Amino acid sequence: MDFIEKSNKVLLFFAAIFVIIVVGKNVLEDIMRKDYSPPTVQVIKSDDTKAIERKVKLEKQYVGLINDVHIFEITSDRVVQEQPYSSSAERIVISSSFGLSENAVNLMFTKIGEQRKLLFEKNALIVEFSASRDKQTQYDKMLSKNIYSVAKYDSNNDGFLNHHDKKELLVSEYDGSNLTPVMDDIKGYEVVDNDLVLIYSASDTDTLYFIFNIRTGELQKLDAAW
Repeated sequence: MDFIEKSNKVLLFFAAIFVIIVVGKNVLEDIMRKDYSPPTVQVIKSDDTKAIERKVKLEKQYVGLINDVHIFEITSDRVVQEQPYSSSAERIVISSSFGLSENAVNLMFTKIGEQRKLLFEKNALIVEFSASRDKQTQYDKMLSKNIYSVAKYDSNNDGFLNHHDKKELLVSEYDGSNLTPVMDDIKGYEVVDNDLVLIYSASDTDTLYFIFNIRTGELQKLDAAW
């Protein structure tokens, strides 16, 4: 009997430890989920002198390499509307993916031995970014230019730049040169074939679809009405 009782106590002890570990893990995950929030970009009006006095914190992060061009993203927690980019970014972080941060407000293109080039003269939120690609793969189409979906203004007046604001589609050469607007007030885009981009926008009653040929620059509306 003593042996059975001791065995039961040992089993109960290990069962209690297991329950504590599982419950503790779930509680910790819940706390971390509640505490985490994606980075935001607050919009500061150019006439708000008190807010402007607070230094905007900028960070540079290495994004990747396209041919001979190295790309850095510029991230910030605030954007002063109508204020150009300042080169005094405070720290550099190294990563290796073309996925941009949720608070990326500019891109820097630089070649060895040449002066760096900024994509925008004035910071704006880069909502989506597709880098040019010379070869087609199983998952990616060929692109002869870079594609950007950008929110420049706080169109919904919530005090932040985010994907809810009106966005503009732009393209540039692989090195950031020849930045060209394609379409205003878009909801998003999708690369559907080599150098072909499906752009979708919204009217009061329906979603509108367009096909943009990157190589020719031709933009055509698709008849997708009900």
